[in-house]
Amino acid sequence: MKRAARLLLGFILLSLLFLSAQSGRPAEVGKKLLTLQEVIQADRIVAPGISALRWRPGGKQVTFVRPGVPGKRVDSRPPASSGQAPAGVHADVSTLCAYDLEHHTERVLFDLSDRKEKFDLKSYQWSPRGDAILLEGENDLWLLNPQTGGLRRLTQDADVEEVPAFSPAGDRIAFVKKHDLYVLDLESGAARRLTRDGSDTIYNGRLDWVYEEELANRSTARAYEWSPDGKRLAYLRLDDGPVPDYPITEYLDTHVRLVHERFPQAGDPNPLASLHVVAWEDAAAEPASLTLDAKQVEYLGPSFTWTPDGTALCFLAINRAQSQVSVHRWDPGTGKDHVLLVEEDPSWVNSLEPPHFLKGGREFLWVSERDGWQHLYLYLAEGKLLRQITRGTWMIDRPIFQEAPLFQLDPQENWVYFAATNPDPRERQLFRVHLDGSGLERITTEPGSHTLDLSPDGRFLADTFSTADTPPVTRLVNSDRTLAATLDSPANHLADYALGKREFLEVKAHDGATLYAELLKPADFDPTRKYPVIVDVYGGPHIQLVQRHWENSSLLDQLLAQNGFLVWTLDNRGSWGRGHAWESVIFKDMGKHELEDQLAGVEYLKSLPYVDGARIGIRGWSYGGYMTLYALTHAPEVFKCGAAGAPVTAWKFYDSIYTERYMRTPGENPEGYKNGSPLEAAANLRARLLIIHGTSDDNVHMQNTINFLDALIRAGKPYELHLQPGQKHGFQGDVPRTYVDQRILDFFKQNL
Repeated sequence: MKRAARLLLGFILLSLLFLSAQSGRPAEVGKKLLTLQEVIQADRIVAPGISALRWRPGGKQVTFVRPGVPGKRVDSRPPASSGQAPAGVHADVSTLCAYDLEHHTERVLFDLSDRKEKFDLKSYQWSPRGDAILLEGENDLWLLNPQTGGLRRLTQDADVEEVPAFSPAGDRIAFVKKHDLYVLDLESGAARRLTRDGSDTIYNGRLDWVYEEELANRSTARAYEWSPDGKRLAYLRLDDGPVPDYPITEYLDTHVRLVHERFPQAGDPNPLASLHVVAWEDAAAEPASLTLDAKQVEYLGPSFTWTPDGTALCFLAINRAQSQVSVHRWDPGTGKDHVLLVEEDPSWVNSLEPPHFLKGGREFLWVSERDGWQHLYLYLAEGKLLRQITRGTWMIDRPIFQEAPLFQLDPQENWVYFAATNPDPRERQLFRVHLDGSGLERITTEPGSHTLDLSPDGRFLADTFSTADTPPVTRLVNSDRTLAATLDSPANHLADYALGKREFLEVKAHDGATLYAELLKPADFDPTRKYPVIVDVYGGPHIQLVQRHWENSSLLDQLLAQNGFLVWTLDNRGSWGRGHAWESVIFKDMGKHELEDQLAGVEYLKSLPYVDGARIGIRGWSYGGYMTLYALTHAPEVFKCGAAGAPVTAWKFYDSIYTERYMRTPGENPEGYKNGSPLEAAANLRARLLIIHGTSDDNVHMQNTINFLDALIRAGKPYELHLQPGQKHGFQGDVPRTYVDQRILDFFKQNL
């Protein structure tokens, strides 16, 4: 009987495996298949982690926003450092929490479930004294007492108070309202208006669209700084009057309306920038002002710093080509302006970090790529170079689009801490080094990507790290590199799913250079089969796709693999993370060099016995959408189909600061604009094409797609078009994202 039962069980298992293979389902018994809904709502598989981690002044507590898990409630307090929500908290509502490093306990500071108002918890700020927390909600500012939980409303009107910041003493808060700068006194509650010319085209203390997007890299919109004594504010004034008005049509209202955006396209007039300093106690007095020669200076850096004694303001002046950045030291009291140093590059200058002064103000740190890699340098306050602090064929770095420091100093200024591409540019490891350049130490050892956040007292590091297959874990590390606590290790159900295997590979370019790539194979990969391939591309500057870190978006790649596709990603020259020479290859010639490296990757794919070289598709978004169209029109015989999302189709349509950095103006580089344009080569299209665009895209405007469609029609070329009503550059909401991802999946299933 036992033998018969075993034979029967074996027969059943073999039958299941056979049926699994026949249906294309993974052969792993008990493993789930991904659904598109789970891809879009990734929190079902990987619980969201904590965010907005900030140290309370003093360094004994660290605070963060802990997200909830829909449909659940926490009933008991977890052990210290468990990485779960504290007791009594509605798990479907985010909470502001604090972890005490002395007592190893976590408590809730602010629970949204107790409030009818809506707050943006991730924007919270600690006061410099650590006795209050500034919150933004209901278009107003609020002050939270972290000890009692008491909440005080500071403003109450219909206008939005934007980009607030405490004064150095924590007794006042500055903010921008309707493009004017204000200061609010916390004791009296009175607000004083410091500027009076703010309008739809005049921005005081706040960046306009193109400055925030392209010079500040979306990290912040604030453009003012308190003086060290808290008596004055330096602010950037931007006049968008000369910038062309770009209309965006909103179709979803009963009466169609136009939204007006000041958007300088390549070669257009840019915002007029000037610096000002105002004493908040004497707002009626004329601000000290500085306007530089417009023939020499096109832009002012979005960030600037006061000298420690408060006598001078250091800022960056940038020429239109962005090939020269001058560091100025301006005394608003005397009006004297002195150039400390000039950074130049034949192509463009990447770093726009202002000088970071050390205690006493006799020296400052400066970030430069002058040796080909982004490193730290030490200068005397007068502008004399003392030494290069970090060096090597690697670069210091930080997460893109985040308001995160590029480096941090301990209180004694013995060590400078940073994340770097050393020893592998596909990872970010944490290091520290003495200011004299000696004693370089690697702090983290786990493979993957780590982020930097040093406590104010220098005793702890908050490190959030992940790998390509492991979601982020946040922990506290002691100064001796031992583990102090694990703040967050979100639960995930990845092991329940039959996920494909990701391989990191190195491929040779046509000239022998090493290209980094990754290949995702289906969970039921069969090396005797021939698979179609989807090339997932971005390709543009300042972005690196092939990294050992977790991305929720990788679940869509897993869904594609589950449907029988290999998913291939390669970082070509022009991408980030491998030094300035690697990135600046594309100078004045965008598209060509990126495609050459991508084609080397395709040639490698075709050499693999399990790749069907006749069934290769390509997809990408934004610059990746541009690269998709460029590849389909400049190597039309290579790809069978492609899906381009929000693509630039001609660089003359895109904004001035980004485009001219890499291409110069259309008048200076007409051949480069022509050669780099998919629009000019639309008649070459052979592949099946799906174009996706949001009708309200304020970044890559729908003008790009409409002009490309016109060229396709004139050339008699077929296409598929998906317009997403009301969506901007990155689609938001489960329904729009589900719809577009389903279209992408169906498109490749039908055409590959």
